[in-house]
Amino acid sequence: MRREFELALEDVRALMALGLPWEAVRSGGARYIMVHEHPVCAGYNHPTATVALRIDTYPPGIIDMVYFNPPLARADGKTIKNLSLTEIDRCSFQQWSRHYAWRPGVDTLATHLRRIRGWLNHEFRKR
Repeated sequence: MRREFELALEDVRALMALGLPWEAVRSGGARYIMVHEHPVCAGYNHPTATVALRIDTYPPGIIDMVYFNPPLARADGKTIKNLSLTEIDRCSFQQWSRHYAWRPGVDTLATHLRRIRGWLNHEFRKR
């Protein structure tokens, strides 16, 4: 697994706690954390995906959005809103445009990963 840049010990611990393979990669002038084999809750077209997080300004800046490879779709055929495609590390990723008020000194890589799980689950509460 590539480690093309350093992370804070707190972030490394959060990634190790997942028990999943992860990488710190540079792509297109940006820095990304890629978590491979990340579980996706039931109801999607894939049980796992690579989750990419763009962390150019983190820390102390925000982590915003999430990117999935392979692209996710709801198994029931309903549309997921605010999606686009982007290339990361020579692969096509589906960008989920999701935003929230980042709390400096509170939010971290670990809290962002929890939000991603929340976004995946919340998608099925929408009509």
